[in-house]
Amino acid sequence: MDALECLMTRRTAPVLAGPEPTREQLDQILRAAVTAPDHKLQRPWRFVIVRGAGRERLGEALVAAARAADPGMPPEVLERQRMKALRAPLQVAVIASPKEPSPAPRWEQLASAAAAAQNVCLAATALGLGSGWKSTPLGEQSPLREVLGMQSGEELLGLVELGHVPADARLRPRVAVDVGSVTSELGGERLSAYVPPSAG
Repeated sequence: MDALECLMTRRTAPVLAGPEPTREQLDQILRAAVTAPDHKLQRPWRFVIVRGAGRERLGEALVAAARAADPGMPPEVLERQRMKALRAPLQVAVIASPKEPSPAPRWEQLASAAAAAQNVCLAATALGLGSGWKSTPLGEQSPLREVLGMQSGEELLGLVELGHVPADARLRPRVAVDVGSVTSELGGERLSAYVPPSAG
């Protein structure tokens, strides 16, 4: 699979099954993650691999974090939080760890960490695996921060689920985007509309 095919065919998998990625596959994924653009080489990201019994611990932390955010949260909602940790055989928590002070502004460091998360998804696709980048509104709650070993100033960008896509899984078709509607061109005195080759 070449790079463009990987970019164009990557999809978020709604369901993932075992087995979990091999250690060799996981190592390749992590090596790809750290090739993200990184202005001033700050290495403003880190990763926590959640597998095996660690999934149960993460589930407990999600429940505790949800209770901390809303003490009146109904039991069925808490159970849905717990199950988020068990949806895939393995998860990679992507944590933005911006350096301060730094010659690179914080926003650039957060962007680098997001690019690292995207690289995890792309590398999984290239290896024939499925992935799903899932966010959570509970990243500031101490139970979740503690289980992931997060320090002050760090941000949880999400949990990237990894596994195998079942043969009968239905991936949502990619919604077509009109590139011209989100692109302008500055080639002269003023901005002009971008005209794709097919329309030229």
